[in-house]
Amino acid sequence: MFRDLKVRGFLIFLVVLAAAYKIYPTYQYYTMSDESKAQMAHGDMKQLRSDSINLGLDLQGGMYVLLEAEIPTLVRKLASKKPDDLMKTITDAEQRSTNLQTDFFDEFETLANNRELRLIRYYTNLSTSRDNGSVINALKLQRDDAVSSALEIIRNRVDEFGVAEPNIQKYGKNRIIVELAGIDDADRARKLIQRTASLEFTLVMNDKLQSTLEKIDATLLAADDFETPVEVDDVEGKDELTDAVDDIFSEVDNSTDVSDVISTPADILKESPFSGYLRGLPGGVGVLSGEYNKVKSLLEREDVQSVIPRDGRFLWASRFEKAPIDESNFIEYRLLYFVRNNPEISGGMVKNPQATIASAGTDVSGQWVVNLEMTPEGARKWSRFTGANIDKQVAIVLDEKIFMAPFIRGKIPGGRTQISGFADANEAKDISNVLRAGELPAPVYIIEERTVGPSLGSDSITSGREAMLVGFIIVLIFMVLYYQGSGLIANIALILNLVIVIAILAGMNATLTLPGIAGLILTIGMAVDANVIVFERIREELDVGKTVKAAIDAGYQRAFITILDANITTLIAAFVLAWIGSGPIKGFAITLSAGIICSMFTAVFVTRTVFMMMTANKPLEKLSI
Repeated sequence: MFRDLKVRGFLIFLVVLAAAYKIYPTYQYYTMSDESKAQMAHGDMKQLRSDSINLGLDLQGGMYVLLEAEIPTLVRKLASKKPDDLMKTITDAEQRSTNLQTDFFDEFETLANNRELRLIRYYTNLSTSRDNGSVINALKLQRDDAVSSALEIIRNRVDEFGVAEPNIQKYGKNRIIVELAGIDDADRARKLIQRTASLEFTLVMNDKLQSTLEKIDATLLAADDFETPVEVDDVEGKDELTDAVDDIFSEVDNSTDVSDVISTPADILKESPFSGYLRGLPGGVGVLSGEYNKVKSLLEREDVQSVIPRDGRFLWASRFEKAPIDESNFIEYRLLYFVRNNPEISGGMVKNPQATIASAGTDVSGQWVVNLEMTPEGARKWSRFTGANIDKQVAIVLDEKIFMAPFIRGKIPGGRTQISGFADANEAKDISNVLRAGELPAPVYIIEERTVGPSLGSDSITSGREAMLVGFIIVLIFMVLYYQGSGLIANIALILNLVIVIAILAGMNATLTLPGIAGLILTIGMAVDANVIVFERIREELDVGKTVKAAIDAGYQRAFITILDANITTLIAAFVLAWIGSGPIKGFAITLSAGIICSMFTAVFVTRTVFMMMTANKPLEKLSI
């Protein structure tokens, strides 16, 4: 079939037509002015970007993030029972794996065996075998599932963020690579990616707050390593606070007078080293911004954590607030809540989160809020919970931070509620997005981050384009000078090879990186190499006295195996790079693979077709080679 010139010509025509079809959107997008892009319909613009070759971080700037899933937190979460000895073993294994750079599960299994912990008691739903090794293997499977789920959730979040063709992939056992090219708000993207999206509706336990604070104060006073503060600086120009610490527990509302809430006197801290920092503030009980870090560090002490009731925990408000002292001065503070550990409603019972501006006639009129609907199960629980806790506070917790804690004024049927307290529209929209995408099964945190500016990317594009253009022109000139007319045929195939490679990249929605440009340059050399092998074989056949047609046939036949072997060897290496590599390495491998396949087509099939056309009607007596 492929001896038929019409079939060969038609096949080449189809390939060229398909390549032009795939390349045109890329040409259209990158030659379009910013004004034209702005006038284009959003859906059409999104489709055009999707059909075009994307530029990588090193070419258009952007953000590279390497995330690691917090596996110890997942292991704690999976335990059906959480006794102190198990929690301590997990913490110790985490510390050892971090300090020694070893696998967490290896350390966990070793410590569990040394301490004679039978893990099956705490993970009864994961394994039927009683030995610790089987439980550890089951936990590893849960880890793999959690990382895979996190990968999809993060991908859904980034899609909502509007980044064109992000690169998101698993790296190792518990790491995820996220590449966001062209992004201009790195801080917002960072928060969006890392949010666990753990949503809870839980009761604020104001009735247990005072007794818990008294226990913490007593613990700190009895601790050998705790030094009672002897002095606390006042805010310039203001008197010291003289209110008694008992005022903390008086009812507060948004009309609380804060003109005298300035600093904490040392005599109060001598008797109440923890609760002395707290005071009544608009919205509840909290601490001044200057004392926040001190209170936070006290809460994190092991001896303090040990006296906090098991059914409760302290959580901070999502952000600092400001309150006026007088017409020209204000204080900054953060509220602190003591909430029930077991939430009434969790994120799995919530659906259809929508960020919007609150309507007129509400307490948050004109502010950005997130409206929520609940599943049938969530609606029933929410109705029972609100009906049983009228005049009590319910905290709406997202990722261990309280966004609002309203008082329940009556039973709420229907399963609808609202979250407010956002800093701006972006925060409300991002939280709506992460709730819609789902909760991460394990927290993730950034262990490596790189940001490339657009100016550096522009320089890379210019340098890469110039290098490819200069190399391409030199090769074209060399082929014409050395192989004359045959070199011109090879040059046509070379140009076609480059066009088809770019079309393949566009068809794959691939991302072109600086190493990818290097792959294109290497492809040019490999395509020329194939033609050089063929032409040298043809010269050898002509030197032994064969006719032009016979020399061409023999030259291609003898050269084909050599070209095929060399290209397959390189193709295997490229496949391995694409399989185990990431980012720029993978981009190089994909470009190289496409170039190898195309060079086989253009250097062998296309040039052979041209020579067949030249010798089809009448025999050539001399070949320009």
